[in-house]
Amino acid sequence: MDNYQALADKLDQFPTGAPKTEHLLAILKTLFTEEEARIASQLPIQPFREKLSKLSEKLGMQPDRLKPVLETLCDKGLVFARAKDGEMAYALLPLMPGIFEFQFMKAGYDPKTRALARLFNDYYYDAWGRASFGFKTSFTRTIPIAQAIAPNQTVEPYRNVRNLIENSKHLAVTNCFCRHEHELLGDSCGKPKEVCMLFGPFVEHAVARGFARKASKDEMLDKLLLAEQKGLVHITDNVREKITFICNCCGCCCGFLCAINKLNIPSVVASSGFMVKLNETECDNCGACAKRCQVKALWLEDDPDRPKKKLLKTNLDRCIGCGLCISSCKKNALEMVRRPEESIVLPRASYEELGLELMKERNQRGR
Repeated sequence: MDNYQALADKLDQFPTGAPKTEHLLAILKTLFTEEEARIASQLPIQPFREKLSKLSEKLGMQPDRLKPVLETLCDKGLVFARAKDGEMAYALLPLMPGIFEFQFMKAGYDPKTRALARLFNDYYYDAWGRASFGFKTSFTRTIPIAQAIAPNQTVEPYRNVRNLIENSKHLAVTNCFCRHEHELLGDSCGKPKEVCMLFGPFVEHAVARGFARKASKDEMLDKLLLAEQKGLVHITDNVREKITFICNCCGCCCGFLCAINKLNIPSVVASSGFMVKLNETECDNCGACAKRCQVKALWLEDDPDRPKKKLLKTNLDRCIGCGLCISSCKKNALEMVRRPEESIVLPRASYEELGLELMKERNQRGR
């Protein structure tokens, strides 16, 4: 089998998948040399890393010849490396989250990165978006803005963004890959870029390879405040423990939110457990909240009873409970309320559990 075809098949083994299309093969040929594709197609998939010594035997290559290739793949954002029992171990990264994000974290403007932006964008709308996100189980979840929740409301620790940061040992910030991709496409929204956050084992890898920089907890909290001020949604892994990222997302560039807005896949981002409630008697229909909403859960339409006037409308099925709209309302006509308990789906306990659930759904629908 062709090495690029084999690599495409390997990438499709991840829970989020990678449907084999001409766009995907073009992406792989842009990112991998023929030899790199051959080696990558035989690597284990993250998180099941294998030591260099074992990979050397498996691939029939001397360690001193194989290691430079693997290290180059790591530097290119295609392979993950971390010590295991005192020896460096490697695994192929998924297309998402992984390979796609790493290609734009350095915010490059070179011809290759520009070409990749077009290829990834075309692939997303051609096949990748629906294949990766069209599950009942949400891959990501919303973290509500703390100030938008009334003090008498209960917020679980895993939904408290400050708690997530305060209890993390390894922290880094990086560029928003989605907004940089859209900037390369000539479609920049102008929102801040260095506001995406990494946690856990990926921090050491990303910082060592120049994809991110370490940050203090205070800086991370300041970044969160900036994101909230600029109207960005906090999104993280749909797990209760050991999150790996917090993205601060806009509805025009973010792959997750575009799946809601442009592909009509609302399940991709799980609700925070809260939703907006409108007090119609207090609302003056100014529309400020609708401008802040990143998933079109609030909007203005013509008032049938008052010519030339607008009326605020809501679609609670689209509301992801981010809380961005609350601070925009000068009339205090909006509040965040708990969703009915029967409609709240808890995040999975771990990333492993989430991956198994997504794979189960992929297999049930025949990939």
